[in-house]
Formats: sequence, structure tokens, C-alpha cells
Amino acid sequence: MTEDKNVDIREIQTAKLRQAKGSVVVRITNAIRAAGLEDGSFRFDPHAVEEIGMVPAIGVEERIDGRTDPLASSIRFEGDGSVMMLTVPQDVLEALEIDSDEINWDNPPELNVWAGDQLLAFERPDERTVQIDRGNESED
Repeated sequence: MTEDKNVDIREIQTAKLRQAKGSVVVRITNAIRAAGLEDGSFRFDPHAVEEIGMVPAIGVEERIDGRTDPLASSIRFEGDGSVMMLTVPQDVLEALEIDSDEINWDNPPELNVWAGDQLLAFERPDERTVQIDRGNESED
């Protein structure tokens, strides 16, 4: 019998990239809680973006940092511990077509964050141009 490895995910939040101690981080308390892992780490798979259009990050209950595994990030806590964040590895930024050297920190890029059982997924928000008739055309 084969085990079903599919995980249902849902969009939880949109979060801006931030700078913290020389790293690019994302504050995603709601998504981490929705993934059901409030202590531990996530390991990113930037190569999956080509197949699924998102960068998944699989949660584990052990703490792994980027020095041990450059694609992993332990959950970090900010302030009184109520804000949770992850460091976004350089390979993930590149997969999402974000150049960390050219980020305007006054208006940083945002990521849509999805969550499922011990899983997060990141994507760039879609930008759309929509024409709307404002109904204020003058009649001659």
C-alpha cells in the first residue's frame, strides 16, 4: 500500500520581506501556527518552484540553522516571543526572482504564504492590470 504524500494547503497571509541582523527574514506567525509547528525548523526546496510555482518548506521538530544546512531556517522569535519569523535563504530569493542586493527596504517585496500540516509554501503575489469603467466619461 502506498502512503499518500499530498498535503492540502491554504493561503494564510501575505508578508513583506524584512532585514534582521544582515539576513532577509519574513514574519509569518499566522502561517507557522497554521502549519502546526511552533518550535523547530523548515527546510526549503527552491527547485520545486519550476514544477509547482511555489517554494515549499517542510517543517521538522528539530532546530536546524543555515550554518548546518543553507536551505534550512529555525523558527526565530521576536520581542516577547509572540512574533515568529524565518530567515529566507539566498537560493529561495533567487528562485522567487528576488535580488537581495536590489531590494528597496522602504517598500520591500511581499510573499504570499500558504500552510498545511508541517508545510509552508511561498510565492510572489500576482500583479494584474484591470480596466475598470469609472462611468465618468463626458458626453458631448
